[in-house]
Amino acid sequence: MKLLIDTITWTKLARLQNLDAFSSVQLYAWAEIQITHKVQEELEYRRNTIWIKEKTQILPIKTARIYQDALDLDFDEADASILSNGSKEPDYFIVSEDRDLLRVACSYQFSAVQLIDLFRILTALEHITRRDLYNLAKILRELRNITEKKQKEIKSWLNETP
Repeated sequence: MKLLIDTITWTKLARLQNLDAFSSVQLYAWAEIQITHKVQEELEYRRNTIWIKEKTQILPIKTARIYQDALDLDFDEADASILSNGSKEPDYFIVSEDRDLLRVACSYQFSAVQLIDLFRILTALEHITRRDLYNLAKILRELRNITEKKQKEIKSWLNETP
């Protein structure tokens, strides 16, 4: 699995790590982690230290047309660079908290998910326990990072799956 992670998601991961709810180190054990040069600049500016530079593939702008289209839609350079690297590969996910970025990524038929949905995928793959997913959804709701509707969706999924 390959994960292309945006700046805001790294910020959310840092909050979870500070609460001892989830360690980003786990992601590196389960997936190939990617960011873009523009995201790297933002992470360094924000002094976000939970990403592991030596284990993170840092990508340039891949598809100039998509990058320019995203800029024309008023995306910042980091989000535009994320979109330019999107892929239709089934095991490749853009992970973002930006609803507009997720919408545009889906319009290109890229797989794009919010962090909580990534946690659900990781639960289905048995990397995260069901209890941990429940607790992560609860914490993210308390932090107002997911909606009540999304939290209920996670609870429902947990009740429906064995």
